[in-house]
Amino acid sequence: MRIVKRCLSLLAFATALVMPLAAGACDVPGNLSSVRAALIENINAQRAGKGMPALAPSAQLSEAAQKHACDNAGRNKMSHTGSDGSKFGTRIKRAGYRFGKANENVGYGFRDPGAMVKGWMGSDGHRRNILARGTRDIGVGMAVGSDGNRYWVMVTAGP
Repeated sequence: MRIVKRCLSLLAFATALVMPLAAGACDVPGNLSSVRAALIENINAQRAGKGMPALAPSAQLSEAAQKHACDNAGRNKMSHTGSDGSKFGTRIKRAGYRFGKANENVGYGFRDPGAMVKGWMGSDGHRRNILARGTRDIGVGMAVGSDGNRYWVMVTAGP
């Protein structure tokens, strides 16, 4: 049963990666799925370097992260607070993910996943979120603002 649940979770995540976003809703690069995969790979490499388990991709967390990345890009503003006043816990719940612990990193201006993760690892609070114990799943999002900046969001969570 556990294997079936994990397979269904991975299938849902893969579907979320290839499903196009609503037209005009958000400016994302054509290679968004590979950008997301590279961001998760870089984050998990940081965790592996500290002897920590990899985070599993979650379609629900990716939905929350992508919507927030689009919201930030649409405002050309990096913020943990959504345009509707929401905080990351609310956005995660809206996406249907039940959690006991959750974290969010946001960033902008970094051109690629490796540079974004390096930037986060250079910040105490962001590094703590990447290396947080008690999280097991991850979702990431990225969108491009009219200012040309890339707006990044990483959400991790666990029971």
